[in-house]
Amino acid sequence: MEFKDRIKITALTIASLAALSSVIFLITSSSSFKHYRWRRRRQQQKQSSSCYLQSHQKPQLSFKRVLLDNSFSQFKHLNLHAPNSSNLHPYEAEIKNLIENPESFEDLYSDHQKMSDFFSYVWIETEAQLKDLAHTLSKHKVFAVDTEQHSLRSFLGFTALIQISTRNEDYLVDTIALHDAMGVLAPVFADPTICKVFHGADNDVLWLQRDFHIYVVNLFDTAKACEVLSKPQKSLAYLLETYCGVATNKLLQREDWRQRPLSAEMLEYAQKDAHYLLYIAGCLIAELNLQDKDNSNCPNDKFDFVLEARRRSNMICLQLYSKEVEASPGESAASSIFSRHLNGQRVSSISYETQDLVRCFCTWRDLMYHAG
Repeated sequence: MEFKDRIKITALTIASLAALSSVIFLITSSSSFKHYRWRRRRQQQKQSSSCYLQSHQKPQLSFKRVLLDNSFSQFKHLNLHAPNSSNLHPYEAEIKNLIENPESFEDLYSDHQKMSDFFSYVWIETEAQLKDLAHTLSKHKVFAVDTEQHSLRSFLGFTALIQISTRNEDYLVDTIALHDAMGVLAPVFADPTICKVFHGADNDVLWLQRDFHIYVVNLFDTAKACEVLSKPQKSLAYLLETYCGVATNKLLQREDWRQRPLSAEMLEYAQKDAHYLLYIAGCLIAELNLQDKDNSNCPNDKFDFVLEARRRSNMICLQLYSKEVEASPGESAASSIFSRHLNGQRVSSISYETQDLVRCFCTWRDLMYHAG
């Protein structure tokens, strides 16, 4: 390393320490600090039963099959085509065919019954269980999916849990224990004859590609259905309350999902997110069909609500994960810190010196990450 580079990194390190103090000040002076203290108390209460938190291990260090490294090189997608087509979507043809020739949603609303509020789940943590799950899902025409992400002590984050629900059972997949074997589920997720129901799948689709080379083909996104129906809100919490009368604590989304075992509260939260999705999807599809019937009396209005919801959903599947390369390293992280801790106030409400220190700290963090 050149002497000038050492001087630069040393200066950044010193500045970052000052920036860290500023970040701590921003956090403790905001109302969100109450949530931080709540999470901290919960963490201290659970440390005795959490293998990862107790030892302060990074579970990602045990992953043997890592698709995403910390270099500046492009992410390598699954390549099912020619040798030089690594940046193409491996299932682009199948997804475009679904968009151009949409199939019926009959499987989603033919058995439109409200899911029971009292339910058990199957915890999947062995490769044998995962293979059995893949076999089970291959026999279904539709299943619901959600994921829980972890970003604490991880620069880009990773998928810590996948929730899958059929009409008969709920499954919680420990993607930390099974990280290297998750490819077992890739065929059912890529099967165009099986519909996968998500809510707000934009990020989930990319995270599954990033961590496991799992590509979603044939998707119904309940958030996109809300858009087409011009719902007043499109959050999952709103849909759970409206259609199922179920309340959920979204603060749990920010919990430490790498811990094992998960708390009873976290397990219930995770299960709820997928458990009711099939029923909610059926409700929304029924409303989409009703809108189409109403429009049938208006020959000049050719808008098809069902087809539009399906088109928007499957357009999400065409997304490809890519590494973010910032012109100014650390800028997005700094912006995230400001947005989380300023409670809607403008960045100009804090001094330019503090802003620069926070950005400096984030830049240093970014450079240290890429330095390995």
